[in-house]
This record gives sequence, C-alpha cells and structure tokens, in this order.
Amino acid sequence: MPAPDGRIRVGIIGSGAIAQIIHLPALRQLRHLFEVTALCDLSADTMAFVSETFGVAHGAHFTDYRDLCASDLVDAVLVCPLGTHVPQAIEALRHGKHVLVEKPLSSRLDEADAFVAASEEARAKAGTVTLMAYMKRFDPGYQYAQRIVRPLADQGEIRFVEAHHIHSRNERYMDYFPVYRATDIPASARDAARAEHEANLLRALGPTPDRQVAAAFGGMMGSSIHDVYALSGLLGRPVAISNAEVWDDGHCWRAMFEYPNGARVNYAWIDIRDVRRFQQEFIAYGPDVRVHLTMAMPFIAGDASTVRVQRMEPSPVDPAPYGRHDGAAHPGDAKPGVVSPDGEGWPTAGTAHVESFVTAGYDNQFKREWQHFHACITRGTEPLVGAREARDDTAFIIEWARVSRGV
Repeated sequence: MPAPDGRIRVGIIGSGAIAQIIHLPALRQLRHLFEVTALCDLSADTMAFVSETFGVAHGAHFTDYRDLCASDLVDAVLVCPLGTHVPQAIEALRHGKHVLVEKPLSSRLDEADAFVAASEEARAKAGTVTLMAYMKRFDPGYQYAQRIVRPLADQGEIRFVEAHHIHSRNERYMDYFPVYRATDIPASARDAARAEHEANLLRALGPTPDRQVAAAFGGMMGSSIHDVYALSGLLGRPVAISNAEVWDDGHCWRAMFEYPNGARVNYAWIDIRDVRRFQQEFIAYGPDVRVHLTMAMPFIAGDASTVRVQRMEPSPVDPAPYGRHDGAAHPGDAKPGVVSPDGEGWPTAGTAHVESFVTAGYDNQFKREWQHFHACITRGTEPLVGAREARDDTAFIIEWARVSRGV
C-alpha cells in the first residue's frame, strides 16, 4: 500500500551515478508524489552517502535486490544497476511492484523476452505498471517535433533523416556532480560482472566477433539506444539496416536505416573524446518542410531541446516601400497612397522561406518521466514506452551489431 500521505514509496536498485545525478534529485523535486524508502547496492558506503545526501536516512538498505523487491516498504522499484536490468525487474514484478526500468534493458534477447512475458502477466493479473526510462521521449522539444514529423512519416512524406550523436566523455560533465564512487565492492563481484559481460557479448555477437564491433557494442546498447527509440517515435519501427560500419577502435559507428513508407536515416555516433560539446540532432526532410531537432544535454537540468521548422510561405501582398509615398494619390496607383506593383517595375516577391525557432519548454525530461510514471500508477494512464518496445530495441541493436563490419 502507498504511504499514509498517498505518496508512492520507491525502492532504488543501483545507487550509482545515474541515480545520484538524475533520479534522486528528480524525486526530491517530486516529493509530494514519491518517497524514497529503500536502497539496494553492493556498496554499503554508497548507500550511506546517498541516504545522507538525499535525505533518505530512514530508508532500508539492502545488498540483495531480491530482499528489496520482497519488502513491504516499497510500492515501486527503479531498476538502474550496472549490467542487465531484467532479473531485478522480473523479481519486482513478481512481488507486485511497479517498475521504472533504466536502459539498456539487456544485451540478451532471451532475457528481453522473459521481461515482456513477466510484464504482461503482472499487468493482466494486478494492473502492475512497467515503464521504460526512455527519457527523451518525454522531452518537450522532442514531443513538439514528433507532432510534426510522425504524421508526415505515416503518410510517406518524410524522405530522409540525418541523425547525429556526437559524444564526449561522460566524465567531462559528471565531474561537476558530487557522485560517490564506491571503493568497498568486493573484487569477486567486479570479476563476476566482467565475466558476465564477456559471456553476453559472445552470446549476442557470436563466438568470433569483429574486434571493433565488440568494442562498440556496449556504446550501441548504452548510448545509441537513445537514438534508436527516438527515431522509432518519429518514424515507426525500423525495417532494415544497411551499410553498417565501425571504425576508430570502436569509438565511432554509422549505418543507414530503413523505415516504413520509404524513409531513410543516415545515422552516426561519434566519440570526440575530450571536447565537451554534446550534440544529438535529428533533421527530417519532407516535401515542404524541414524539422531540425537538437536535444538537450541530459546532465544539465535547465537545458532545453530546440526545434527549427523551415517552410515556404506566401509573402504578404506587396505594398509600396515605406517612405516612397506621402499618402497622396499618384498616377497608376490602384487607390490613393498604394502603388500597384506592376507600376513600380518589380515582380511580386512570391513565396518566402520562413524559419521558426521553438523552445517548447524547460521542464526536465527525467522529471516528466517520473510524473508520467505516477499517472500510470494512480490514474491508469497507458505507459508511453513498455516492455515490448524495449525488447524490440534490444533485438534491433543486436542485429545492427551483427551486420556491422570493422573498417
């Protein structure tokens, strides 16, 4: 049951950087809707830091996610540990907890399938909510652009999209946040996580993966996933992958994607290392419109995504140039004080190229994600992004990596 004051009690599995930089500050802003009542992490020191820093000192601490999922102290679980998120999400659903699941879901398709089954079963039995933490789909600027682009895409009027993700090292942004780095995680746990990652890599890519593709796979799953789900929201599900390649020792990759109704996407993810200038852009070209979406930097809470919309529009009816007349009638005027364009010796201006620059809002995408999660739980709102879409994204990225070649 929720807390006596009606707030949804949240347990957090994984108390690392994404929880400390993003989710806990968002939940503190939304403390009238949520209360953090439990933490789970392999590091007791990290949980102690988080409790003190974010005011959850009275919450329960667990080192085993199964204990948190079974606890009567939580109504909903945020799943954001390192590695796969599927076992934790399934365990929470099994105990009737609503789940907000961070990306990447998993690098294993069998896990993703199990997640879908568990989510659909929990929904059917108890109305339990599963929401994927695809925060860019909640961004005001993205949603503004989506309202223009998606109807055109569905009508076959989007011919081409440029999608660029220019990435700097996360440390260039994270160094400004008081993130606690655990030092008390046993070496055996780190070794087990490394072994699991290597096993999952071979399962996904095959026994002898290309060296550069293998190096890029984690970035595809962890970062390109944002572009994959954003493009799906703009254009529909992708239908084919072509010309996929990886270079620069796995720091850069590109591909051509095909979407329904003839749309093509030229996609590139480029690691610029130490130049602190994040860029994530989508430029959609239609027959009579160009929509340029520039996404906000996610680590900067007050940053805003922007949209530039370019169209051709008729010019205003041509008046005489200001200053040409004193208001008196002149020979050839259509009426007093107004000069006929034909009488002045220039053609009408015709259509004009018009550009609108839109800042749809400054409301934080992560905060909006949590507000939507609350509405799904309390009002029965259908989750914007559920388990099945996350499963399909996992399958797509695995296929993308498999058809990529190192160059």
